[in-house]
Amino acid sequence: MNVRFSSINAIKADFSDIYASDDPRDYFKVLGKLNYVIPQLAAPVLLQLAERLIEIKGRPITILDVGCSYGLLSATARLGLSISQLCARYEAEPIQALDPQRLASFDAKYFASWPKRPDIRFIGLDCSPQAISYALTVGLIEKGLVIDLETNAPDGNARSLISQADLIISTGAVGYISEKTFSKLLQAFPAGKSAWVASFVLRMFDYAKIAKTLHEHGLETERLNDVTFVQRRFQDRSELCSAIDLIKSRGLDPSGKEDEGFYHAELFLSRPTNEVRKASLSRIVSVDCDNAAEQLLEIASNEFHRDLH
Repeated sequence: MNVRFSSINAIKADFSDIYASDDPRDYFKVLGKLNYVIPQLAAPVLLQLAERLIEIKGRPITILDVGCSYGLLSATARLGLSISQLCARYEAEPIQALDPQRLASFDAKYFASWPKRPDIRFIGLDCSPQAISYALTVGLIEKGLVIDLETNAPDGNARSLISQADLIISTGAVGYISEKTFSKLLQAFPAGKSAWVASFVLRMFDYAKIAKTLHEHGLETERLNDVTFVQRRFQDRSELCSAIDLIKSRGLDPSGKEDEGFYHAELFLSRPTNEVRKASLSRIVSVDCDNAAEQLLEIASNEFHRDLH
């Protein structure tokens, strides 16, 4: 992993244990309390990018979700479920009483009961075999890859699956993954073929090296200006203060964003230059960020002031 990324990650709360469970109950118990919402806020953007790609290609598309965990992005984007709906489901006493196998059976039927877009297919990639197994079992992803591309090269099967992607997306993986992962992903594609790459990146991470790597593979990177996306609330004051110090060290202003108690991410989209010339990122993606921010601040402000002040 990028040394600088490693030092930055050291200030973040460690949630690695929640990805080792056979089902997502611990995931929603821990992250739900911190108002983890980036998959829900990313979903409308993902759908707008998907619509553009479907129009260009004239067929259904495949999305590779890097760091997919239990398939939450698929649940929010393809099924239209909200984080609050999912948190309420997994906190319910009858659900808490089930063993993991029984819960997976119930969840498969639950997710199948929601209308699913037939023109979007998901491949999940994650280091957690438990998360990938669950997402596959309940039908949130069609294919899954368990691999750490920071330290390992993809085998033939993995390269074949990766090369099927039309859009590679990550909603919180950058920082845990670096340009090494992106280089290996793009190397899996045959000559003359590549995928769009959309990354939601916390503002304390510098995306420049990754953008440079993507450029070497023929992709031009744009940042969506004047828009940020809340990821989650800070766990405590220590995490808050450390993140604000990092934001300031990058020459960025935390006012109205991190100093309100939340991690904020920016959207970067990388595409072939000819696609960028046809339509800029700001033309194909529209975000009602004010409405989303107001809703999130209303949800979490009381908890933030209670816990951090």
